[in-house]
Amino acid sequence: MDVDCNVNVIVNVSGTRFEISGATWLCIESTLREKHGSEEATKLYAKLPNEYFFERHPICFSVVLGYFQDRELHMPGSICPMEFKEELFFWGIDAKKMSNCCYSKFVGFFDDQKMLTMLDTDQSNRKNEKAFLERQRQGHDWEAIQAGVWSILEEPSSRQIAKIYFYVSAIFVIVSISALVSGTHKTFKRPLNLAEWREFFGDDFYKYKAHFDGSDLTNMTVPPLPKTGTSLDFLMYLEYVTVTFFTIELVIRIIFCPFKKKFFISFLNLVDIFALLVMYSKYVVNAINPKDKYQASVFDIVHCLQIVRVFRLFRLVKNYIGFRVLLYSVKASAVEVMLMSMFLVVAMLMFGAFAFFSGDTVFESIPDAFWWAIITMTTVGYGDVYPTIGLSKLVGAVCAVTGVCLLAVIIPIFVNNFLLFYAYSKVWGSSTSEDGNEKRKSIASVSPSEVNVTSSASLPAKTANANT
Repeated sequence: MDVDCNVNVIVNVSGTRFEISGATWLCIESTLREKHGSEEATKLYAKLPNEYFFERHPICFSVVLGYFQDRELHMPGSICPMEFKEELFFWGIDAKKMSNCCYSKFVGFFDDQKMLTMLDTDQSNRKNEKAFLERQRQGHDWEAIQAGVWSILEEPSSRQIAKIYFYVSAIFVIVSISALVSGTHKTFKRPLNLAEWREFFGDDFYKYKAHFDGSDLTNMTVPPLPKTGTSLDFLMYLEYVTVTFFTIELVIRIIFCPFKKKFFISFLNLVDIFALLVMYSKYVVNAINPKDKYQASVFDIVHCLQIVRVFRLFRLVKNYIGFRVLLYSVKASAVEVMLMSMFLVVAMLMFGAFAFFSGDTVFESIPDAFWWAIITMTTVGYGDVYPTIGLSKLVGAVCAVTGVCLLAVIIPIFVNNFLLFYAYSKVWGSSTSEDGNEKRKSIASVSPSEVNVTSSASLPAKTANANT
């Protein structure tokens, strides 16, 4: 029916009636025809006596109506951004026309969905693996045995024996790390015995023999013994026991793992393999040159790499949701943190150079000034180097303020992502399902800027046909 621009029109949206001017209605109808096509647009609403009926969201329509009246588009706070996106699609409005005060929240919602998809995918994969192992355990062949043993190794909550294995493994991890740490403290070191001194000096032992045969050294020119020692014997035995346990454990895990490809790309498994290779490399090096056990040498890098055993602590907490939330928070913040770290490096280079060329003699070189700049910007302030003249103090003040500002930008990014993941993880078990995961993937895969893409096949199902 024809509409007079000077006559008001009643628009009924799911029972909520809006009285608008004919000119506004013609604008809405024109947009619908432009968006969905003239033929399809007539199927989107029902023509009733003196009014038009739409089976849409009335609150969203009030916002849409405001846009057609004064060209201001705001997102209602009580409406889900996904639902609002669908309404904008229906009414033919580009989401980019939304006011800045609401558009950031709108876009942020879809960014959050993309990040939460990682968490959903992780949970879905874990559920699929559990279901796969459960099916395998129902059989009576090798696959059933493999699935049963793997459940014991990977799922402490699956059965009582799995819990026992978890606690035993945790004890060995703690003992291994404790032995590594304790072996560096003087309390857990002892002097070398005669056999070890012979091993230490090798063919030069005769030069130091007087230290061990009870000779009076007062009038003798005997070189002094070097200050060295070795770890207590029980720490060495603990190391042998833990290395044996971890070796057997790794072999069993490789044999019974049903996901071989995933096993060899897992960070924790690579840490285990690398830690064992380091330990066996240490034994080989000591066997080739026993003297290296008691003094500094080029092979100390092998000993230093033993610190990777600390990463075994992650194996104790990998099944806890908090640990996975932390990992995903770091992953989600990686781009922003790397960008701000780049700014931090640029600032370090700039302020380090300014401090050196300020004429302050405490900065002997630009690299020394770099050290001062990074310590100042991170608010650590060791105090080993500090400006002493007016110009360098001015540089230091600006450097400190810049560092605080950069950190103030970096830290909230990580904190916000962590809070987002943590809040979602609290309802993970009750609200996450495979259907929900697929829905979230479909939400996250659509950019807010794509809300205005036209497709007759994707028209909302909630429409009122004029012929029904």
